[in-house]
Amino acid sequence: MLRRVSASFGRWMATALVALALGAGSSLFLAMPAAAQHKANDNDMEVPTNDMAVVDAGREKYAQRCSFCHGGGGKGGKGPCLACGKFRYSGNTNAEIYATIAAGISNKALGGTMGAFGTTMSYEEILSVVTFLRYEEKRRIAAGEIPDPYKNE
Repeated sequence: MLRRVSASFGRWMATALVALALGAGSSLFLAMPAAAQHKANDNDMEVPTNDMAVVDAGREKYAQRCSFCHGGGGKGGKGPCLACGKFRYSGNTNAEIYATIAAGISNKALGGTMGAFGTTMSYEEILSVVTFLRYEEKRRIAAGEIPDPYKNE
């Protein structure tokens, strides 16, 4: 029992540290023009969805590290769709998606688990994956492939 509590606290602490790092590191992208950004809400970290260099880096890293479970283009596979407009397990902010990639998901009650990538991917690599996913979501909404999840918020 103590081991289970200790592991849960460790996971919580890792997520808290990721959130702190996000707050400090997200300022790197604040100097970019507002048109180049995506934010789920006013308090969310911004990602540069109009910077194709970042999008392409995220696409490449996604193909290497994520597509095996989440399918090509984030459309789902063994793992859930990541370019369908809503993130069922982690919350729908860029910061929450970043934290999920960095810290993973260990709660099988959510439908499965996902390993943590925070020790094997840099801040910039994870941020580029989040940017790619938001770019793909935006592209799919514009093409009419998925409904706009922000329309009724």
